[in-house]
Amino acid sequence: MTGKESSPPGLALWLLRHTCPGEHKEALAGDLVERFREGQTRSWFWKQVFIASTVSVVGSIRRRWPLFCYAIAGTIAMGFEPLRQVSASLHSLLHWSDLPWPWSQLIFELSSPAIVALTSLSILAVGLEITRSFRWAYLLRTWIINLTLIAIGHYSIDMFPWLLRSVPGDPYHKALIVPGAMQISLLVSTFLVAAWLGCPMVEHVDKSERRTAER
Repeated sequence: MTGKESSPPGLALWLLRHTCPGEHKEALAGDLVERFREGQTRSWFWKQVFIASTVSVVGSIRRRWPLFCYAIAGTIAMGFEPLRQVSASLHSLLHWSDLPWPWSQLIFELSSPAIVALTSLSILAVGLEITRSFRWAYLLRTWIINLTLIAIGHYSIDMFPWLLRSVPGDPYHKALIVPGAMQISLLVSTFLVAAWLGCPMVEHVDKSERRTAER
């Protein structure tokens, strides 16, 4: 083999190191690289990386299932019309429109996502309680991060006006031209990242509590 041929695919190594657990990825990467240099093909290397990454991702979902449940529940709730009506009712009841700008606009545009994220936290709370990882700080941190990410995504769209088009018959509103499947994926990712950052020690806390209980 030439120098280039004897080196495993760099993208495959990057994928392996970013999807497998930290305590195993270096040993696994070393074993696969050694087998590759002994004569295995690049397609074989990619196949092994795909299998290892899939197993790792599935294991991560199994260990942190409350976070994924929260992401799915939040995404579904974003399109739930009764929650939008609750937000509209709060606007008229609390007279938030009387606040000075830009606070009135911020509350008007972000109150609905804030209510959705807050409502979806009940799913996360139940999951954390089942896994013995419940912390009030986790819920508060997840809610703040989630609302921040939604706000960033909402206002960053103004930087890309070509992604918007006018709604027929309603010149004051515009719709995204991004495909619906991509919008749903981005929304799920937003809720998932918020939960992931907001509950960083779910597995560690659970294991620590088990060790304490055993003592």
